[in-house]
Amino acid sequence: MRNIFRLALAATAALVATPAFAEDRPEEAKGTLTLVGENDSLSSGADRNYTSGIKLAYVSPVNVMPKWVRNLDGLTRAVTNARPSFFGAAVGQSLFTPQDIAATPAPADQHPYAGYLYAQLLMAAEENVVARDPGFVDLYELEFGMVGPSALGRQSQAGVHRVLGAPEPLGWDSQLKDEFVFAVSLERRWRAEKVFENLPGDLEVDAAPGIGVTLGTLRTEAKVGASFRLGHHLSDDYGAPRVRPGLGGVGYFKARQPFSWYLFGGAEFRAVGRNLFLDGNTFRDSASVDKKNFVVDVQAGAAIQTGDWRLAYTYVTRTEEFEGQGEQQDFGALALSWRF
Repeated sequence: MRNIFRLALAATAALVATPAFAEDRPEEAKGTLTLVGENDSLSSGADRNYTSGIKLAYVSPVNVMPKWVRNLDGLTRAVTNARPSFFGAAVGQSLFTPQDIAATPAPADQHPYAGYLYAQLLMAAEENVVARDPGFVDLYELEFGMVGPSALGRQSQAGVHRVLGAPEPLGWDSQLKDEFVFAVSLERRWRAEKVFENLPGDLEVDAAPGIGVTLGTLRTEAKVGASFRLGHHLSDDYGAPRVRPGLGGVGYFKARQPFSWYLFGGAEFRAVGRNLFLDGNTFRDSASVDKKNFVVDVQAGAAIQTGDWRLAYTYVTRTEEFEGQGEQQDFGALALSWRF
C-alpha cells in the first residue's frame, strides 16, 4: 500500500513539473503553481482540531491539456454540458490534534490525532471555453492518500514544534490507524458576476456562488456557498486557494492589469455524512468522536496581484464539528501563486 501511494505521489509530482520555465511565454500558455499553508498560528494561535495544512498545486494553461483529459469531453458534456478547459494536480499534508496535546493517552472526547498525506487530480470543464468570460466552471476532482502513521503527521508536528520551541505533542500513539482513503468531488462555481461597477476609485464588486458534493471513505458531504470581492482591477479567478474542505479557488488566475488587489469574504454551508477524521477508521476500531452533521465556514481576507504573482491571506472561522468541542475554531491561510 505504501509503495502504491509513493508511486502515485511520484506520478503527480512529475505532472506538476511538466511545464517549461520561460518568462516570455504568452499569456494563454502560462500555468499556475500555488503553495498554500493553513495553520492556527496564522489566526488565534490555538493549537487544536484542524491545526495545519500545506498543499503544492499546479494548474495547467487553459485549453492546454493531456490527451487523456481531452478524451473526457464526452463525459463532461453528458454530465453538465461543459467542455474540459484545464487540469491540475496537487500534493499535500494535513494534521489534526486534540486541544490538550500534553495528555497521554489523548482525551477520548477531543478531536482524534490524525495525519493525512494525499494527492489530488483535478479537471475543470467550463460552459464555453471559447468565450472570454465563461458563465461557470465544473470541477471534477479525485483525492486519495494515506491516513495514519504512514502519513508522517507525528514527525511533521514534532519537528515544527521543536524549531518553534512549542510544547511537544505527546498523544500521537492514539492517532488513527493506517488506511488508504479517497474522495470524488463534483463542484460547480459560477463565474463572479459584477454587482457594482463604476464605483469611486474604479472599485468593483462581484459575487460568485457555488455548490458541490463529495463521496468517499475520506469525506461524504454536500455544500453550498458564495464569495464576494471588492477591489481594483479584479483578476479573472475563482477565489483565493484553500486546502479542502473549504470555500476556496482552484489556483487559476488571469491578470487583467499589471497590479490589482481585492478584499473578499464568503461563507459555505456543509451537510456532512462522513468525516473520517472525526468518525475514525472505516474498517478498524480507532479513536472517534460524535460529529455534527452541519458545519459552516465563514471567511474573509485580501489578495494582491502584481504581474504573474499573487499573494492571498484568508481568515477562517469554522463552527463546531463534533459534540463537546465547546467552541468554534479559527485558522489562517496563506497562498502564493505564480504564473509561468
